[in-house]
Amino acid sequence: MEQPLRLYLVRHGQTELNRDRRFRGFSDAPLNARGRLEATGAAAALEPSGLEVIYTSPLPRAVETARIIGDALGAAVEIDDGFTDIDYGEWQGLTVEEVEDRFGGEVLGSWKRDPGGFTFPGGDSMDSVAARLGSALERVACAGPQVAAAVSHLAVLKVCFIVAMGVDFDYFWRLGLDNGSVSLLSWEDGSGWVLESWNRAPEVAAE
Repeated sequence: MEQPLRLYLVRHGQTELNRDRRFRGFSDAPLNARGRLEATGAAAALEPSGLEVIYTSPLPRAVETARIIGDALGAAVEIDDGFTDIDYGEWQGLTVEEVEDRFGGEVLGSWKRDPGGFTFPGGDSMDSVAARLGSALERVACAGPQVAAAVSHLAVLKVCFIVAMGVDFDYFWRLGLDNGSVSLLSWEDGSGWVLESWNRAPEVAAE
């Protein structure tokens, strides 16, 4: 009997933008020293998996994470635009406090009350993000390798969970993911996606 596809969801390692808790989007920074350790730790967590291919967001922080994992485990790395970060438009690069100062508390409140119905000023709608992730997950399910990973971003991986599980966007604020963490979905024809594990921390020595 054919084994189900296993898809590991990996959040890229830390950058200075992550540490400052800004809306990152298409702005970028390389992995910092902690982020490189987290990527190496994710590789260690994935070592027993038999990983065959890594799909990654095209943004450098994700690609760097994917290549560290791929080099460690001998897995191919493929760029997949479906897993890119959200276009935060005019919010990109800002902290939550800066967004509130510039755009007002009501707009920020709309994002917090109804993330699934929100459109970032000058950027993506969350509905469009969900649609492209649905397509990306379908491509992965149909691609063939039995063990794959997708390296992506915090909000994007939350939406992956929502789309794969078919749950309401209210779950968006109830999901945590650490930098370098590894989660696991499985796929089988007739059963669809199943959540196997969530937010396993990378194997990083204490600093």
